[in-house]
Amino acid sequence: MESFARRIRDFDRVLFKAVFRFKWPPFTALMRGFTVLGTAGFLWGVVAAAAFVLSGLDPRHLLIPWAAVVISWTLAEGSKYLFNRTRPYIYDTAIAPLIKTPSSSSFPSGHSATAAAGAITLSATYPAFTPLFLLAGFLVALSRIYLGVHYPFDVLAGVLIGVAVAVVLLVLA
Repeated sequence: MESFARRIRDFDRVLFKAVFRFKWPPFTALMRGFTVLGTAGFLWGVVAAAAFVLSGLDPRHLLIPWAAVVISWTLAEGSKYLFNRTRPYIYDTAIAPLIKTPSSSSFPSGHSATAAAGAITLSATYPAFTPLFLLAGFLVALSRIYLGVHYPFDVLAGVLIGVAVAVVLLVLA
């Protein structure tokens, strides 16, 4: 079992390096923008509020995305204390992150959790904008690897948290 875990961790690091190695200044600016907008689910909260106002003030259109973002962020951030995974730039000091470095542990990604939760609940509420929401969610999640602050499996775990929370809330609603 330990050998399997080591292989998974090594594969995760190889994937990280493949993404982190690619650098293009216009894309770096885009990734920085999406990571800032994705902080604590800000992007999804603002989009939900604007859509709520513009689409008829149905409370469900606001409360479901907001609840999904808050719950997924809380679960992801709380989980960090259980796993306490070292961030890539701490594990490998040759990695120079492209943003201010977070002080919390790496696993799971809170940005990715809120991105998945926000993109899915907003897509269910406003299906015409699904491609835009999913693209924005993908870019928030990808930005965390690209900028050097998360491993791919941190992001995947965050996405899974966000998807689970969104699905549960949408089913209950």
